[in-house]
Amino acid sequence: MRARLLNAPIAAPGLLHSLRGLLSRHSTRALSTEEREDLTLAQLRATRPIVSGVLLCGAVLLAITALFDMAGVTPSIGYPVWSQLLASTVVAGCAAGVSRMVSWQHRLLLMLLATLITGIFMSMPLPGSTGQLALRTGLFQLLPLALMALMVRPVSLLALALLIVVMALLRIVLYGAPGTGSALYWLYTLTTIGFGLVLAGYRTDFAVSAWQMRRRLVRQAHTDELTGLLNRNGWNEHAVSAHARAVAAGVPVAVAVLDIDYFKRINDRHGHDGGDAVLQRLGDIMRTRVGANGCAARIGGEEFAVLLEGEDALSARAFAERVRGEFGKEQGGVVATLSAGIAEHRPGETLRDQMRRADGALYDAKREGRDRVNVADVS
Repeated sequence: MRARLLNAPIAAPGLLHSLRGLLSRHSTRALSTEEREDLTLAQLRATRPIVSGVLLCGAVLLAITALFDMAGVTPSIGYPVWSQLLASTVVAGCAAGVSRMVSWQHRLLLMLLATLITGIFMSMPLPGSTGQLALRTGLFQLLPLALMALMVRPVSLLALALLIVVMALLRIVLYGAPGTGSALYWLYTLTTIGFGLVLAGYRTDFAVSAWQMRRRLVRQAHTDELTGLLNRNGWNEHAVSAHARAVAAGVPVAVAVLDIDYFKRINDRHGHDGGDAVLQRLGDIMRTRVGANGCAARIGGEEFAVLLEGEDALSARAFAERVRGEFGKEQGGVVATLSAGIAEHRPGETLRDQMRRADGALYDAKREGRDRVNVADVS
């Protein structure tokens, strides 16, 4: 017994993992953990206002049935009108909380609370009152059905399904089986859950397709097709944010601007295919040297730029010299060289200002004969 208790905390995550795998869609299984989390956050941002809207519809439904009871146009299930209106207000408050709260756990609790309150006042009459219970229950079941279709995390889907089953069981315990028999009643309940799961699955598949399409479009918009490096748009987004982070953290940061020497001559002698091959070779060298997390870009024509976080002017120059030395080796009968300008960050300087100084150092390298690296004055 003691061993079973000790093993329970270990078994629980395994059970949760198994349930997550059971509820996961084929469209998400090929994604990495990081990609899956990014997809989850994107879905949560998209579905949060809709979940809030569905809960608000539940609040409106409670208010309308309260007004119907007050007008005497529908049989009551025993709750005073004021209590129904109060319940409607609480559910509306939960809907507002779902739209504003950051923690998904808190949003889940509010959603479950709002669903429970709506279910009680719509489908669980006080003793002696059973007016139109089947119709009220049918109206209520639309709420969890819509919510299940919007659930993103498996635990939220399971919690909502469990709440539906518990409420269905309570109705049986408190009021007995309906006139149609318990078999049809449970079939109705489980069908609601089944439809919710199906709709949630198809919504997830659509979300994956939309998310992948968006990532492809963003990648295309930010990536230079020829070299695989960032393009000007990608540089303006990634380099600016990386530069700001480094400056805020007090980390040294340097910028290198590189330009292929006499590139027009290479195009004239070897054609545009030869010129493209040279650009691709420099892109490959820079991508290898900078690494997957680095920030290197082709910012125009034969001009490239690199942001080097944690590097001062001396180490940035050594980086540029390594790239220059490797690039200058003959390949495919083509010999090409490059010139580079380096600028280390000065206090209060923006990335644009720093690049302007690096450009100045590059022009000096061109004037001094090309095939060299110059460092801008820090002072």
